[in-house]
Amino acid sequence: MDGNKRQIGIMGGTFDPVHNAHLALAKQAYEQYGLDEIWMLPNGNPPHKKDTQQADVEYRMQMIRLAIQKIPYLKLCDLECFGESYHYTYKTLQKLHKKYPNALFYFIMGADSLFEFDGWREPEIISKECVLLAAVRDHCHKEEIQEKIRELKDRYGADIRILNTPNMDIASEDIRGRIQHEECTSYLLPTAVEDYIQKHGLYRTEDK
Repeated sequence: MDGNKRQIGIMGGTFDPVHNAHLALAKQAYEQYGLDEIWMLPNGNPPHKKDTQQADVEYRMQMIRLAIQKIPYLKLCDLECFGESYHYTYKTLQKLHKKYPNALFYFIMGADSLFEFDGWREPEIISKECVLLAAVRDHCHKEEIQEKIRELKDRYGADIRILNTPNMDIASEDIRGRIQHEECTSYLLPTAVEDYIQKHGLYRTEDK
């Protein structure tokens, strides 16, 4: 790898809402791989969630801004936020490389996504455009994951590395449910994000 290039982590997702586990994972990637920055990449129209509704992308972007405002290595990237068409990872990486030719991108993904990677659009392009960081929790079967990594490396020439994931069982879907039922979320969300959700009445009804 070119040591002169800026090393940028990319964390994609709907971030509906962004929560403490997202921030912990970003911190782990930043520290474990000595990255220069982590870019949070909210997806305005994710192809894998065609039949679900998300909070408006402007709300989700603002929640990210509030969550990262005191964390200097975290940035918001709005490349996938707008437009009616679906956003695919390979296209996003191509756009990022064109715009930032002096950057080396590390794409953070869940270890479970390794077993779905063959079904992604253009996995060979993704493999050429970035280093893949597979977030592995303590209770995952690492031998099975290592075998899958070898398989994808042979098939696509992918550079896949293990990212040691903090064992935090937090999911945005669960948080939305807790908010809807007026249950406590203070230990799951940054304070500024929780305040924003309350102020704007997000996730109070099924259509949010």
